Amino acid sequence: MTDYNPLSKREEEVVELLLQGKSNKQIALSLGISDHTVEFHLRNVYAKLQVSSRAEAIIKLGKSTARTSSKLGESAVEEDVLKADNRGDLLMQRPGTRATTAEVSVQEVAIFFRKHKILISSGILLAALLVFVFSKPKPWERYERECEYPDEATVGQMIWRSTASDSKVHGQFGTTAGSPWPAQSGYVTYKNISIPQIDQLYLKLRYSKNSPSSVPILIYMDDEPAPRASIYPVDQQNWDRFTWTEPIFLGSIEGGVHSIQFSTDGQQYGVADLDKLIITGKP
Repeated sequence: MTDYNPLSKREEEVVELLLQGKSNKQIALSLGISDHTVEFHLRNVYAKLQVSSRAEAIIKLGKSTARTSSKLGESAVEEDVLKADNRGDLLMQRPGTRATTAEVSVQEVAIFFRKHKILISSGILLAALLVFVFSKPKPWERYERECEYPDEATVGQMIWRSTASDSKVHGQFGTTAGSPWPAQSGYVTYKNISIPQIDQLYLKLRYSKNSPSSVPILIYMDDEPAPRASIYPVDQQNWDRFTWTEPIFLGSIEGGVHSIQFSTDGQQYGVADLDKLIITGKP
C-alpha cells in the first residue's frame, strides 16, 4: 500500500481481492457486502492512489506491492508456470522472468479485450442504440381527459351514469340541479394540457343529451376572447346514450401548456352531459 495515504482495513480487503482479478460482484460476495459498498470503497481507493480507473489502480498497487516486497527481501512475483485468470484464459510466463501483479493484470485485460472484441463492440453499439431509442422523445399524439372533474366550473356537477366512459359525467351542463331544470348559463374549464406547436388541432367530445338541440356549446382556448368553434349536441333522447362528435377543427396552436373551456347560455333540462374529451393533431 502507499505510505503517504494509508488505506482503511476494509479498503485493503477490497484491494487484495481486486489484485486477484475479482469483479465488483465477486468482491461483494467474498466480503459479504453490497455491490454499491464495493463501488464506494473503490472510489475512496482511487482517490487515495490519485488514479481515475481500475486499470491505473491495479498498476499503481502492483508497483507499490513490488516495492514493499523488495524492502522485506522478498521477490515481487515469480511465475515459471502457466497462470490462469478468473475467466479461464492462460498466460504463459517465460522461465527465469519476473512478472509483477500489475503486468499480469494488464496482460489479462488485453487478452480479454482481444478475445471478446466483437462481443464488446456489439454491446457498445447496442447500448448506444438503446440510449438513442429511449432518449428520443416520442411524438405527441393526443390528450385525453374525463370530463367529470373540471378545474373550474360555474354550471353543472358530477353525476353517475352507468354507460359513461368512467361511470361519471359532468352532468346538467346548462341547467340547474333541481326541477324544473331551467336554463342556466356557465362554463367548465380544463387546464394543464401540454400540447406541442400544431398547425391543425382537433377536438372530439363524448356526450349524452335528452332535450331539444337548440343551444350551442362554445369552445375557447386559453384566455382568448373569441371562441375557436362551437358544438350543437344532438338529442339522443336518453341521458345514458352517449355519442362522439365528429372531429372539431380548432386551428393552430403554439407549443406549451394550455386550457380549454366549454361555455353555454344554457337551456331547460340541460345542453348536454359531458363525458370525455380528446384533443389531437389528427382529424
